[in-house]
Amino acid sequence: MGAADVLESAQRFADPGQAADALAQRVGEVIRYAVRARGRASLLVPGGRTPVPLFEALSGIDLPWESVYVSLTDERRVPPADPASNARLVDEYLLNGQAADAHFYPLHREGIDARADEAACGAALSMLPRPFDAVILGMGTDGHTASLFPGDPSLARGLDPDTEAHCVATRAPDAPYDRLSLTLHTLTSSRWIALHISGQEKWQTLQSAIRAGDPQRFPVLAVLSQKKVPTHVYWSA
Repeated sequence: MGAADVLESAQRFADPGQAADALAQRVGEVIRYAVRARGRASLLVPGGRTPVPLFEALSGIDLPWESVYVSLTDERRVPPADPASNARLVDEYLLNGQAADAHFYPLHREGIDARADEAACGAALSMLPRPFDAVILGMGTDGHTASLFPGDPSLARGLDPDTEAHCVATRAPDAPYDRLSLTLHTLTSSRWIALHISGQEKWQTLQSAIRAGDPQRFPVLAVLSQKKVPTHVYWSA
């Protein structure tokens, strides 16, 4: 399936709540199957505001959460109590209610330099069953996904399909935070991938990415066009 086919098969919803509920139900099915088949399940989730309704929906689903291992697709290199921390977002909106029993492994470790933080990120991911059972990605209006940004000097390493690195230190071109991102190779070491986005501007970004055909300009295209595992788009107006 090519990138254009992924867009053609996208699931579209009238509002973010509907998209979040549908995606939560599908992720729940993936988790249940993984636990039945292998005894454990792994789930990677994004940061930002778009996934908050998804986290709230997931936290209310009756799943074998004590057998679920959760981490992030990317993180800002800030303290865990910082409002910008994705780990804080997960703790606040996902790891409560039914999901309070899940095992969470944050990516960032305070007080170390970028290369050491890349290693710490990889160590955190080693605690999760691999391949990951479900990976949920977001996307910015610039076409970045996880924290793989167009124009960032680390982008080539992050998109290298042959890299042995699990994580790469990055920096958003228009935001003040140093970040960690899983590499494309790591993100696609998974059984199921969803791209969860909302708003007409992001839909137009996806269309622009496919027309451009250049992952250096639109890193999300690297996920949409890779052949290892299909990407399922959940979009809401």
